[in-house]
Amino acid sequence: MTSKVYSISNLWLESFIIEIESDKNRAMPTIDIVWLADTTIKEAKERIRFTFKNSNIKLPARKFVVNLSPSDIKKTWNRFDLPIAVSILALIEDIAIDKEIFKSSIFIWELWLDGSIKKVNWVLSTILKWKEKWFKKFFIPSANALEASYIDNVDIIWLDNFSQLLDYLLKNQELKTFEKHTIKQEDNLELEVDFANIKWNETAKRALVIAAAWLHNVLMIWWPGSGKTMFAKALQWILPPMWREEVLEVSQIYSVNWMLDDNIPLISKRPFRNIHHTASQISIVWGWRELKPGQISLAHKWILFFDELPEFPRSVLEVLRQPLEERNITISRVSGTVNYPAHFMFVSAMNPCKCWYYKDNKKNCSCSINDVKRYQWKISGPLLDRFDIMIEVPRIDIEKLLDKKDWESTATLRKQVIQAWEIQKKRFNKDNISSNSQMNSKQIQKYCKLTTEAESFLKIAANNLNLSSRSVHRIIKFSRTVADLNKHNKIEKSDIAESLQYRSKNMFIED
Repeated sequence: MTSKVYSISNLWLESFIIEIESDKNRAMPTIDIVWLADTTIKEAKERIRFTFKNSNIKLPARKFVVNLSPSDIKKTWNRFDLPIAVSILALIEDIAIDKEIFKSSIFIWELWLDGSIKKVNWVLSTILKWKEKWFKKFFIPSANALEASYIDNVDIIWLDNFSQLLDYLLKNQELKTFEKHTIKQEDNLELEVDFANIKWNETAKRALVIAAAWLHNVLMIWWPGSGKTMFAKALQWILPPMWREEVLEVSQIYSVNWMLDDNIPLISKRPFRNIHHTASQISIVWGWRELKPGQISLAHKWILFFDELPEFPRSVLEVLRQPLEERNITISRVSGTVNYPAHFMFVSAMNPCKCWYYKDNKKNCSCSINDVKRYQWKISGPLLDRFDIMIEVPRIDIEKLLDKKDWESTATLRKQVIQAWEIQKKRFNKDNISSNSQMNSKQIQKYCKLTTEAESFLKIAANNLNLSSRSVHRIIKFSRTVADLNKHNKIEKSDIAESLQYRSKNMFIED
């Protein structure tokens, strides 16, 4: 007679169903765990022995063999304590358990010697993936119950110890269900920087509103003190609140990284990841040997900010090219292959040269042309192509800075951005995308209709500016966003013209 219980093996966001199959025979009382189990899992037999002892369960004098299937998945960490214990429990003749419950249940626990359980960091991603399959019940630690309570259409059974599970399986005790929680949109604006206080550059503010109208990449160029970093920080506050699907999607990434708060177990505000230029290529993309999500995945669904862009090593910048295009990152190493979401808005700031004053009309630049070229060389042409907006942020106008006039606030600009998002959500409700910036060539043909005047203007601009096909596609997608803000059904010449003015390479030296 055998028993079979289901659990999960995960490689960060990736998870796989593991079948725990147990059998027994007449021999000395032992527990053997076979089929690609590492040392921590093989040590589970000792934890299970003491769990049974402290739960007043006597193991019969039998040899128990536990098989972890499938064979091609490496089983790591002590995540299989509970399912192994349950599969052995089902073989004890003195304990009558209804095994039908095992067919539609997943058991997720790590056991202490006294039979109590501890929190795990991959419950959210596991339930979200496997609740759509045939699994109806998830047995999880009580410490994970709050985050799981935000997931709909699934039975979450949370327990503190093994004895509670035994009572439940024997139908001696009905367990309490955790109150379901509803994800609420985060509308509370705790502003660090308000656009009403940025009074010196209306063109840059308009460019950032268009960028925020859906995930367009931004590069800001000019001298130190011109407000580039302040603009980047203000940008995050004009973003719409995250909706339910986004909250769960982003929270999964933070969950597997042990970055969720026990009291507020979901990420409800859009992440703003400010990266220092000493960060390595590995930390930005993935977590070294552990293959855990890197900074580009932690910035998923909003902003990855690089200040002093040319100070980053070129190898670090070049590794961003693929995720900026594909909106995800695939890492393959000996320990496995993982795919992480990386749909972020890349916002960067830079000075035009080392001394800061290249092309300044008030102070002479002390750099030679070769010095400027070497400084700007860090940013390759293909990477520049991936910026939809390149704006020159001029010096602060002191008169405007001290002006008492009321300027457009963050709240006002946020309403404009939300309206543009709603237009795009409605447009792509039958597509597997949600924004203009995600459109492929087929979708561009379908949704980006140009007026005859706009089409002629774009052709002339593409020839005169020697634009690549990628650049032309990006301009069309960006112009679609401008047209949405301007409430134009078709992309007009004025939308194309405004898009082109935000792609100035005036500060870069042509080879």
